[in-house]
Amino acid sequence: MIEQERPHPPGWAARATAALSQACGQVRVIACNTPSNLRAELHRLEAAWATTGAAAPHFVYEPASSSAPLQRALEGLAMDLAARGELGELYAARAREIADDAALCEAAGGPGLWAAARTRYARRDAFDAQADAEARGWLDEGPEHNPGGEDERVRSDDQGSPWSLVRRMREEIGRGRLPLRVVVMDNLASLAATGEGFVQVIAGRPLTRRDVERTVLHEIAGHVEPRLRALTPALGLFTLGTARGADDQEGRALWLEKSAGFLDAGRRREIAWRHAAARSVEEQADFVATARLLLEHAAPLATALRIAARVHRGGGLGREAVYLPALLRVEAAMVRDHAIDEVLRVGRVAVDAASVLRAWV
Repeated sequence: MIEQERPHPPGWAARATAALSQACGQVRVIACNTPSNLRAELHRLEAAWATTGAAAPHFVYEPASSSAPLQRALEGLAMDLAARGELGELYAARAREIADDAALCEAAGGPGLWAAARTRYARRDAFDAQADAEARGWLDEGPEHNPGGEDERVRSDDQGSPWSLVRRMREEIGRGRLPLRVVVMDNLASLAATGEGFVQVIAGRPLTRRDVERTVLHEIAGHVEPRLRALTPALGLFTLGTARGADDQEGRALWLEKSAGFLDAGRRREIAWRHAAARSVEEQADFVATARLLLEHAAPLATALRIAARVHRGGGLGREAVYLPALLRVEAAMVRDHAIDEVLRVGRVAVDAASVLRAWV
């Protein structure tokens, strides 16, 4: 079989990649919208809810600078790129998304965050309604089952245990000779997060070995490896990611979990809790209402407060609403054409963009 020659990138693509890369370097949505006192507030809230009753958080955010000039520049660039065919429209869509992300950074902790987040994380297609139904079904499932009866837990940052998350993450990074360091973070909303040259791991969280192995798979195969593969294609859009690529990458990471047998009842309930909480944010529920909703769905108090804090960060980011629809979207795409993963695994590529980008892989 004769292999099709990969096309050469047009001259404008390199210039667009450079401009958008510089813009991306100024936009850190999760960092800007994570309270500087997240861990302390969660401890305070848990004590308050357990003794005196419901209490609202007092989250503190770093001061944000204006991103208006950056947003205007990105919108102008998007107008130019959109006239350059299918590939140009993918670049233009990513420019518009970076502008939306810049708005989220500027509005972090303020009254404008909720509206900006609803633009960025708006319902996208039929998989949103399907995800709502799926989450309801998962919440109606029976009590959490722990496969193999594994009850022993180890602290996430326990340097002395070979089964801790920090040790296992370092082991896998070393095994793959990946150019990354592992950083323990006290103020992290998730168990782990991948950044430029590092993987962050939450400090002090008790985890089962199953939690640890699932998180290592999710982070390394789901986020680290696509990020590193994206550095080699000739087309810079793989490194930048496409619009909605970050969302669908979360769906692919969950698909990898499911394929490895990690999407058990306990994990499904966690995802369903997050989804329901994010939908409550869309409906303008406050923190207390979201936490109470999770308690009604049998979430433990600490879990309910943690998830409520996660979806309400910044003033109502609610990014977790994209995870379950993305899983269903990726799953459906794999059924139609399993070879699509050859594109999705190279950077943060949205399912909708894969057909245009396939020739560049």
